[in-house]
Amino acid sequence: MSLIFTKVFKIRNLSISVSSNTILFVWFGRKRIKVKSIRGDIQKFIKNASIATLLFVVVLVAGLTIYRTTSIKITENEDDIQKNQILKSITTDYIVPQDQQKLEIIEHTVKKGETLSQIAKSYKVSIDTICGSNGLTSYDNVAPGKVLKIPNMDGILYKMRKGVSLVDIAKAYKVSLEKILQQNEIKNPDFIASERVLFIPDAKPRNIVEGFLWPLVGGRVTSSFGWRRNPMASGDREFHPGIDISIPLGSAVRASKYGQVTYAGWMGGYGYAVILAHPDGFKTLYAHLSSPLVSVGQYVKQGQTIARSGSTGRSTGPHLHFEIIRNGSQKNPFAYFNKR
Repeated sequence: MSLIFTKVFKIRNLSISVSSNTILFVWFGRKRIKVKSIRGDIQKFIKNASIATLLFVVVLVAGLTIYRTTSIKITENEDDIQKNQILKSITTDYIVPQDQQKLEIIEHTVKKGETLSQIAKSYKVSIDTICGSNGLTSYDNVAPGKVLKIPNMDGILYKMRKGVSLVDIAKAYKVSLEKILQQNEIKNPDFIASERVLFIPDAKPRNIVEGFLWPLVGGRVTSSFGWRRNPMASGDREFHPGIDISIPLGSAVRASKYGQVTYAGWMGGYGYAVILAHPDGFKTLYAHLSSPLVSVGQYVKQGQTIARSGSTGRSTGPHLHFEIIRNGSQKNPFAYFNKR
């Protein structure tokens, strides 16, 4: 890929990248990242802009220059600049769930046409939590009119039975006894009435397998990690920071590992994208989606459906662009995949 010379201005949470054909504004808020771009012939834009607009830009750039102005030479296009700024931002880092959050049980009446994925996204919990708390055996089928009990955190509601102790429950669900006692405000674990409903936090294993799970069911790799010919600009070479997997439009995209949704939305040339942050410092990126099925702040299990595959953004056809990132650096996914 040909080199692009970019001027970068930064002040606190605002970053402005200026190239010959784009001005990219990225605001890193506490819980959200906002992106705005002006594309086209920048010189022409300046020529045709109103005096008020030009004055605003001049004052803004002048003010930014006082704080920090740097010129950098990069080999990334504007889409990669935007993506990497988002990936390296602390707003997309993993946040440990708050154990002190007070438990609340919400009742939700299923509407016609509503799916469990939509309900889980709305309440920012996993599908496992909804199924486990309501005795559901299918991730897809739920009858309209059914009243679901939904905790405000991941886990399940469990009704105590005779002959079953808290120690048995803790072992069965791989949860610490102390955590169960704390969450349910139990002072004496030896005297719990049968039929009492307890909340078992994080009742199911977060990860099905060690390492990272293949993010689709099936699919064929059409572009590997590393140097390749740019499919959008014949003859140019570029470094591909992930893998492209060809898959039919609308296929289920699943979380490669347990984590927290820290970005879900439009990402320029990468189309609709989802970023998951994981407890061990890794992040995973899923791009060119037709639609995300999760929302920012939600915790998802390994293997949970988080989106549908698509061909949004700069794409030559339906596929998933997938990346594994650690400490701001993209890694070859094939070094981390579990073969299962």
